[in-house]
Amino acid sequence: MSIRNPDLKQKILAYDRAVPRYTSYPAAPLFQPDFPVSTVTSWVDDLSQGSKLSLYVHIPFCPKLCHYCGCFTHITSRYAPVEDYAHLIRREIASMGRRMQNRHIVTHLHFGGGSPTMLHEQDFRLIMDTFHEFFAFADDAEIAVEVDPRHMNASLAQCYAESGVNRISLGVQDFDDKVMETVNRVQPFDVVYSAVQNLRAAGITKFNLDFIYGLPYQTVRSLTRSMDYALLLKPDRFALYGYAHVPWKKKNMRLIPEDSLPSNAARYDLFNTGAQVLEDSGFRPIGIDHFVKNIDDMAEAQDAGTLGRNFQGYTNVAPDALIGFGVSAISQYPQGFAQNTTASHDYQEAVLHSDAPPVAKGYTYKGEDLARKEIIERLMCDLHVNIREVWTRHGHDLSKLDACQSLLVPFIEDGLAVLDQNGLLTVPREARQVVRIVASCFDEYLPPVDTTQRHSMAV
Repeated sequence: MSIRNPDLKQKILAYDRAVPRYTSYPAAPLFQPDFPVSTVTSWVDDLSQGSKLSLYVHIPFCPKLCHYCGCFTHITSRYAPVEDYAHLIRREIASMGRRMQNRHIVTHLHFGGGSPTMLHEQDFRLIMDTFHEFFAFADDAEIAVEVDPRHMNASLAQCYAESGVNRISLGVQDFDDKVMETVNRVQPFDVVYSAVQNLRAAGITKFNLDFIYGLPYQTVRSLTRSMDYALLLKPDRFALYGYAHVPWKKKNMRLIPEDSLPSNAARYDLFNTGAQVLEDSGFRPIGIDHFVKNIDDMAEAQDAGTLGRNFQGYTNVAPDALIGFGVSAISQYPQGFAQNTTASHDYQEAVLHSDAPPVAKGYTYKGEDLARKEIIERLMCDLHVNIREVWTRHGHDLSKLDACQSLLVPFIEDGLAVLDQNGLLTVPREARQVVRIVASCFDEYLPPVDTTQRHSMAV
């Protein structure tokens, strides 16, 4: 999409509002507290033999806090709490593994945080050994780690390779000195380059770069220069996330000067500039913020209509269940969601003294949730979905779609969405920055005006 189309730009900006990122539906703020652990264990037991599992491990520690960070994490300069936590993670993995009785197949394992690279090599190996002891992995399972390039060295890269890691997500964000100093993450290009070299020397060749647009003092010129540097690293995937500025939820964001942040119009230009750089370099857009090569299995999944989306972003294989380990980790089952406690003491007590998941919040699907979830997910993945086919397949009366369709009318009139007579709803690729807002037309729980300040702006 060209930023030289002022009419399209103004139309999209006119609709900009605070909406969920729709990595889940309903969104996580709607999860209910004091969720029954017995409900979650019944969901685990009800999984069909041979179900495909995606596993997630949350490592909630960082040595230094980035001012833009919205993750659940703790800052520590000592390794003792990280080591203690690694032992708890292994106990939680073993407990869930015993309950599942090796009946399912792991297709994905993802380490996120925080900074997973804070785990010492011995503890990382022990965690991986525990996974392999209690779970069966597919031969082509993707095992990925979110990496802070500042923590990567040749020895850690070799540890990852020997442990079966085959994909790395490098948190780059930007290469501009002023931008990175302002967000408290000084990370020169040579540091990232060295990390990539160490990983490739160890035999890990699949990696994606994560960039953020909308950071303080970012300009179209500075972002273009940073992305030119990034392309020299030859990643096979690229993510271009919008910075979610929510200082009312994350106090560290208050350290970013408000007048240093790009306006909504500037954010629009930043995303489209970055997207154009990537597309001109042979990357194909996936969903709203990912870019891959045409030969990537994620591109194949999009073509086949099987691309999935969850709390880790886009995935080439939609699992039957997502199981989260660690404090704050979220699991997704066919019946609903379960979130682990965010309180370290409660997590420790639950893992040490019970075989039940350390669940604090959750949500059971009801009513039209699954139909709305599928419509929203397909829009977020494919930018199109047949809303009538989905609605009737889930057994709902088409008349109940009328309210959603009335919300779509302004977008259709402005050319930001197309709804044909058969019910096929499409958001043009050049208008993909509005897809979260279009998807929100099917969100039964989102108020017309967000007075709770739960979500970030879409653009």
